[in-house]
Amino acid sequence: MTETETADVMSEASLRRADLHCHSRFSVFKYFRRANTRDCYNAPEDVYRIAKERGMSFVTLTDHDSIEGALYLLNKFPDMTDFFIGEEVESYFPETGQRIHVGVWGLDEAQHREIQRLRRNIRELVPYMKGQRLVFGINHLFQNYRMKNVAGRYISELLEMFDIFEVLNGAMASFHNRMVQQLVTHVREEHGRTVSMIGGSDAHTLKHVAKVHTVGKGDTPAEFIESVRRGDCFAWGSEMRFRELVADIYLLTIAYNSEARNDLRSTDYTAFDKTIQLAGRLASIPTAMSGIPAAITSLNYLKQIVVTKGISMRFAKLVEEIRPGFVVNDER
Repeated sequence: MTETETADVMSEASLRRADLHCHSRFSVFKYFRRANTRDCYNAPEDVYRIAKERGMSFVTLTDHDSIEGALYLLNKFPDMTDFFIGEEVESYFPETGQRIHVGVWGLDEAQHREIQRLRRNIRELVPYMKGQRLVFGINHLFQNYRMKNVAGRYISELLEMFDIFEVLNGAMASFHNRMVQQLVTHVREEHGRTVSMIGGSDAHTLKHVAKVHTVGKGDTPAEFIESVRRGDCFAWGSEMRFRELVADIYLLTIAYNSEARNDLRSTDYTAFDKTIQLAGRLASIPTAMSGIPAAITSLNYLKQIVVTKGISMRFAKLVEEIRPGFVVNDER
């Protein structure tokens, strides 16, 4: 598409925008919950404000296994008509422990509670969401992929479960995003599937909110969500650079330490909790200075590239294994 054609498409009056993958301070880093660590320290109202300033027609929050940030915002601003509840759900294949992150949009509190009850088993979770006619999709398809799993079988089952795929994630390596887009495009063109290709910033700091988003249609949040269901949408934006990912890790460390005073004064935590929090903060300073966060980010980034490069090298064979109905031809 030429620059002129792109400008014409993006200026179409009926198009609407929403970042379908962003976080607030209600995304708790569950693996160190006692230390009160978070994946994000952004106030929900700040995420909303920045998203609107950057041209988003609609706003959502997709916190990890939580809709508390969304409910907080709706309670604080009950007259909002351009906001809808979202959530990023961590689910698993029970026999392998393979993690899957699922974006869900337009859900309510009762559906959230049932999703949390079922999320440990993706084969129970997906039928429930389909039965509720929820709009849901898979985020960063290969981020948590374990290379010991058979790629054809893994991809085939996910293609059978999902119709919406995040093909542009602002926090993932561009090679990963291109691989997902190539796979989903193949499914759409060769198998005649109606699939949606969406984008989200996966922003954990305000700097990156809405820099990657989904473009669709609809005058209300419900109509926009339905355009995503229909596949009448596309992803837009560009990924963070590697150095921006590393910078975000250090910004989160600074934000964590800046909350020490409030946490120590809080009556929500026991003395033991506060001791753990203090120890965590004291440990985070030399850890950050030693470069460990940068090293971990580098390894994760490299893993994305290695995994998707391996899949790319055998892409032709891989797609041959996936026949209509998305059943793997053999048990290799």
